[in-house]
Amino acid sequence: MMQTRATYLNQGKISYQEALISQQEIRKGIIELKHFKKDTSKNNVLILCEHQAVLTFGSLAKESELHISKEKLFDVGLDHIHIKRGGAITFHGEGQIVGYPILDLENFKTDIRWYIKSLAEVIIRTLKEYGIQSYYDEEFPGVWINDHLTGIKKKICAVGVHLSRWVTNHGFAFNINNSLEYYKYFVPCGIAEVDRTVTTLQNELNRIIEIEEVKEKILLYL
Repeated sequence: MMQTRATYLNQGKISYQEALISQQEIRKGIIELKHFKKDTSKNNVLILCEHQAVLTFGSLAKESELHISKEKLFDVGLDHIHIKRGGAITFHGEGQIVGYPILDLENFKTDIRWYIKSLAEVIIRTLKEYGIQSYYDEEFPGVWINDHLTGIKKKICAVGVHLSRWVTNHGFAFNINNSLEYYKYFVPCGIAEVDRTVTTLQNELNRIIEIEEVKEKILLYL
């Protein structure tokens, strides 16, 4: 996707709040450079990390899409936070690779649809490395796998971004080995269709996948 190199930060397991602060500080620095009409081509950053279990509420999130009250989320091991990005409720947890590209799209292409599709294409190509065919769905944004035997469409990666002065934050959540138990407490990304569900790379391959191995494959396509 990238024509200009980005600095890669492998932040391991960090809290959602810590990652959010990192994104905001990096983005603020890039925007300040843009304000003074300075070159930002060397200031793009990609963060890859994992979080403890948390639900993030985007601009389209509705509490009616929770299957338990917000007050009881903590009781089942879920934190929650409202954030500035598109989309509904998204889950983050251990065993899931969360990617935060903080990019000045004026270094690439000032087209948000192109950017979101480009993020999805990185995941699609990564999945091909594991022999899995997937696709980006514009109607239900994210990366999906078709189960041709059952007709079920399985989401393996959520995508949600926010832009300010063409500088991005937030990004993607790629299900690798994470538990799917938490998904029973909410409607993932607001998608309640009976022929759609969620999956992980572990479920698709019937084995645990090394997280660092997947990160290395992701980097090949950025």
